[in-house]
Amino acid sequence: MLIDNESPYLYNLTLKPPSNYPHSVLGQFIPRAKQQQLALISSTHLLLLTSDPETGKLSTKTTQNLFAVVNAVDKLRLNDHDVLVLTTDSGNLSIIQYEPKRNEFVSICQMPMCKNGWSRSYPGEFLAVDSQSRCILVGAVEKKKFLYKVEHSGDKLELSSPVEYASVVAQKKQSLLCLSMISLESAFSNPLFAALEYDNEQQVTLLNYYEFDQGMNHVVKRKSRVAIVANDANYLVPVPGHIGGVLVCGENWIIYDKLGSESIALPLPRRKSQSSVIVTHVTHVLKKKSYGFFILLQNEFGDLFRLVIDYDYDRELVKDIEISYFDTIPVCYSLSIFKNGLCFANCVNRSQLLYQFEKLGEEIGEEGVGINRRIQMDSIPLTKEKVVEFKLKGLDNLALIDVVESLSPITDSTLINDTLVTLSTKSKLKSIVHGTPTTTLVESSFPIKPTNVFTAKTSADAMDDEYLVITSTLAFKTLVLSIGEVIEEVNDSKFVMDQPTVAVQQVGKSSIVQVYSNGLRHINGKKKVTNWYPPAGITITHATTNNQQVLLGMSNLELVYFETDPEDDQLREYQDRLEVSSPIRSMCIPKEQSSFAVVGCSDETISVVSLQSQNCLQVKSLQALSSSANSLVMLTHNPSTTLIHIGMDNGVYVRTKIDTFNGKLSDTRIKYLGPKPVTLNELKLSDDITGVLAISTKPWIGYFYQGKYRCTPLLDIDIINGASFKSEDIGGEGIVGIYDDNLVIFSVGKEDSIFDPNQELTVTELNLRYTPRKIVKGGDDDKLFASEVEMGINTPYVSNLTKDVENGVDPEYYEAFGFERGPGCASCVQLIENGEIKQSLEFVKDQRIVDMVKIQFNKNQYLIVGVTKQEENLLYTFKIDKKRNLQYIHKTQLKYVPQVMEVFQNRLLVASGNAISLYELGQRQLLRKSLTRIDFVQSIVKVSPQPRDRILLADSANSIVFAKFDNEENQFIPVADDVVKRNITAWKQLDYDTIIGGDKFGNIFVTRLDREESKQVDQDWTVLKQAAQNSSNLNSCVFKLQNLCQYYIPDIITSFQLGSFNLGGEECIIYTGVMGTIGVLIPLLSKSEIELVHDLQLQIGIWNDGVNVAGKNHGKLRSYYNPRKNVYDGDFLELYFAIPLDVKVKIAKKLNKSVGEIEKKLNDIRNRSSF
Repeated sequence: MLIDNESPYLYNLTLKPPSNYPHSVLGQFIPRAKQQQLALISSTHLLLLTSDPETGKLSTKTTQNLFAVVNAVDKLRLNDHDVLVLTTDSGNLSIIQYEPKRNEFVSICQMPMCKNGWSRSYPGEFLAVDSQSRCILVGAVEKKKFLYKVEHSGDKLELSSPVEYASVVAQKKQSLLCLSMISLESAFSNPLFAALEYDNEQQVTLLNYYEFDQGMNHVVKRKSRVAIVANDANYLVPVPGHIGGVLVCGENWIIYDKLGSESIALPLPRRKSQSSVIVTHVTHVLKKKSYGFFILLQNEFGDLFRLVIDYDYDRELVKDIEISYFDTIPVCYSLSIFKNGLCFANCVNRSQLLYQFEKLGEEIGEEGVGINRRIQMDSIPLTKEKVVEFKLKGLDNLALIDVVESLSPITDSTLINDTLVTLSTKSKLKSIVHGTPTTTLVESSFPIKPTNVFTAKTSADAMDDEYLVITSTLAFKTLVLSIGEVIEEVNDSKFVMDQPTVAVQQVGKSSIVQVYSNGLRHINGKKKVTNWYPPAGITITHATTNNQQVLLGMSNLELVYFETDPEDDQLREYQDRLEVSSPIRSMCIPKEQSSFAVVGCSDETISVVSLQSQNCLQVKSLQALSSSANSLVMLTHNPSTTLIHIGMDNGVYVRTKIDTFNGKLSDTRIKYLGPKPVTLNELKLSDDITGVLAISTKPWIGYFYQGKYRCTPLLDIDIINGASFKSEDIGGEGIVGIYDDNLVIFSVGKEDSIFDPNQELTVTELNLRYTPRKIVKGGDDDKLFASEVEMGINTPYVSNLTKDVENGVDPEYYEAFGFERGPGCASCVQLIENGEIKQSLEFVKDQRIVDMVKIQFNKNQYLIVGVTKQEENLLYTFKIDKKRNLQYIHKTQLKYVPQVMEVFQNRLLVASGNAISLYELGQRQLLRKSLTRIDFVQSIVKVSPQPRDRILLADSANSIVFAKFDNEENQFIPVADDVVKRNITAWKQLDYDTIIGGDKFGNIFVTRLDREESKQVDQDWTVLKQAAQNSSNLNSCVFKLQNLCQYYIPDIITSFQLGSFNLGGEECIIYTGVMGTIGVLIPLLSKSEIELVHDLQLQIGIWNDGVNVAGKNHGKLRSYYNPRKNVYDGDFLELYFAIPLDVKVKIAKKLNKSVGEIEKKLNDIRNRSSF
């Protein structure tokens, strides 16, 4: 390939996929599993969750990138498990099933429906699967409906050729517009579907039924008695069981309809002075009551209504329908009820919630409202007029037990040190940091300053650790504690207490070995003591042990080896000894019996020493390091992978693979953890996951999970050494650590939750008042200003701009039930300091904050806030005092909306439409000093100042414009614009002439002003000025920007930041998306790296059908609007780790590389700036 030396080449990685899940499906997706699983599907990713049978907590089973934009999802029954049915922008109807061995979904059927992309006639807009899994109906917004018959043949599934039905009006052949489509319960009759369709000619909404005649293989349209419904009908609910039929929902009304039966119309309960519109539902069939079920309906405010149908099975008719208020939870995309009584709320614009049913709401209280056929109306208009109000109440029937964290939507962000602060989720400020949370269980101080800590069992059969050994090389003491309900000192341990302990190990069946500086003590189960002493003047400096082996490192550079006698647990010394060339720094053997040990010496080498009987204590291999090995750990992560973990003095953590047959070392990976030496200890994180605890300036954990090695810092804990232990008294696995003269016992993970190996980002949140729009740094890292706007509400807060007002408002009430809906809006600015809200400024009712900026006038700091209210536009000026509080100064009337504000040459720049104004501070208001209009610009949405009197403008339609301020003319003159017209949503300057930006369609691009042209603008302005003015009169600029990079992400980019999540890592581009996406663009550094990544992406693309379960071509996905250019998809490339080994080898041969070299390069690129 031809590499452009002037262009950046970027490597895209998704750190956190979109957490806005429009689709959720509950089913048994794991074959032969009794429990149900929950599939959450965002625009591009699939998340499979499982529920803990004891606690009900949700944990992630797998996360998968679908490499397509998902449109609709449903499930289909295949033998003993469920499979997912997807429609995506690939144009295919995709059926995928979970593969337990690979822990991912694989494609089992791809049925092409139409060409790639979307249109009004795209048939994947609506998807309905027959309740008996006999057929699948897909429909377009306009005209087309395809029905596919499902054919089973053993474990295979096939779809028949589509049966097409065109929804047209018979006379004029005009298409009907489909609004909603569902599958109805039809038992053993022909499959039946219902659809809401709009006749644009007659301006009416129709309720139509579609029946699939299996004998004739034909779709028949059938009409009910209620053929025409009100135009505000918006939602359909299928009725289960033998009852059948459909519930049609509209504004304040609901109607039950079934082919051949009379319909029943009832009003919906509503809040006082509010309407009630149903947006989602869930149906749950009760186990104990035969044919019993209830339906939970949710309206746009989050209110849940319980609907129960009283059915006469003898006469086969509906006797009564009862609707009652149930509870209020956040508004949801969908609701799911597990068989074990858990209700999952897939919430809109906030974290997903898991509830447990406390009651079924069968009893209606004194203030409760019940609706039944006694208030049935004859027509929908009469039903809408019937007002049945209810009173809100706290959660009564449901109890919250778990939360699935979501960041959607992210409206803005800023990077403070290594923390990404986002305006995220409804009325939340969320701080995101790379790391795993910890929970402190016990903390106490000691009379001595400990330097190391050990844990040990007393017998091989014991499940829990019983001894906690604290040692101090400073005080030359050892302290033995027992681990139980109470941690207390052990007096009969028989340990040597007046010497520092080097190692403690349970050996054989019921013996314990204590290695201390002047000897080794063996204590059997009957407390009989056997001592071993080194020669006079020689001390033990290091030791490594397991249940069968003990290896000692002596001060005279010798290694002494012992093995356990299986008959009496005694240690047998190997008579020969190995003398190493330099002082021993560290050593290790694994927890199980090993053929090799690894010894680190002060000459910056590690040696692999054989422990086999035929060549015991012979050096098998040697590896040089960049620094001395301060600590070593050997772990077997799976039968084929044993790693040597090396913590070095220079703060670098290394892991290298050891061949368990010949002791050869290979495949070395490194990571910098901090400036201090790295101390390592083996760590048990869960029953299935064993890793290492690495301590430098802060503690880290490293572990293998789902085929990938993860290295994550521990948060909220500071220790210098630690050891893993297990005790049922603390709830399982834990870590005991030491710092200063204190001992702390903690667990990995949040309080009351188990360790989640998928959680590499920890989120802390702060409740705000309204939906946040923009965040501005307050000068100090711990001070932030957030502007917040809520539309369509009546706020209970009173304006406090000019005077202090006590707002007697209960924020928890409005957090639970929301604000009262109304025609107005509310705005406020909140000052956030050290994670707390220090000040809140409520603006006048119906004033909407458009933008705000921090600026310095006359050595004082000010915050300027632009607001608009109908025809009134204002600039509020607040002074930031010494306490960092905001003080109102004055306001300035404007004749235009202050769309964008920035600081330019210590003056306030305000842009609106195609006009740019400059203001200075006056005593009573801001004073305008300049006005510029750029004719070919439509609406300026972003401004960024540059040195040398230059600014960058982002237009809503014309992309990016470079402009220069001419002091003589007192005007901005445009000098360069983009060749591609874009609607900019976010941008960031990479250097003086280069910008990265994102538009509202999901395109990320990098554009640059040519270096020579940039020099002309700065150095030859007097010559260029006339040409630039003439060019702008022709609706263009004298120079054009170069498009260097182009890439598509199915999300709207809201912010870019420059920084790194890694300590000492290289700077990269961090971006956020409105649906909760967090990703990085890492610069590729060399031509060989670019060529490898380019060729690897092409080779994996050849295997597209094997890795892309939605059938979407990867090249088309990333080139949705413009061809992909100079950006490579790291998510796609990392599929190389998961593809079969034979395919890996074929790809590696074509690239003239080994599999290990390719995998190492991919890991190196990721670890360069990310995790």
